[in-house]
Amino acid sequence: MESRLSESKYESLQKRGVGSPFAELLGVEPVEQESGRVVLRLPFSETLLQSLGRVHGGAIFSLADHASGWAAYSTLETNERCATLEMKINYIAALHNEDCLADSRVIHRGRTSIVIETDIKTDAGRLIAKTLATFIVLKVSD
Repeated sequence: MESRLSESKYESLQKRGVGSPFAELLGVEPVEQESGRVVLRLPFSETLLQSLGRVHGGAIFSLADHASGWAAYSTLETNERCATLEMKINYIAALHNEDCLADSRVIHRGRTSIVIETDIKTDAGRLIAKTLATFIVLKVSD
């Protein structure tokens, strides 16, 4: 991908991408970042379990959503914002008592849209889910 983000851009991304109250509620943590790519961790917590003892699919989807948004935002110019148009997930395996990582990569950055692919894996590399998201690029006046 492109060069590392500046410290100010990283701080801005952390405030907007990971620093949200919902991300804090889930416990989402930044692991890696560069322009067009981010890796976020979701630490295991019993509060994320559904009734069958697996990490709830909504928590996994939320992790992917945050990572996708951060990856998209990292490609924006100062006069641009973005919003999710569509996102889908394929659940591949159950997650029980392990942390997981969302590795989100911009696979297309156009003038009006951004497409992002995310792999959700355990620390050991076991694939849990895969998402594909489309964001709209919005021009704003300063």
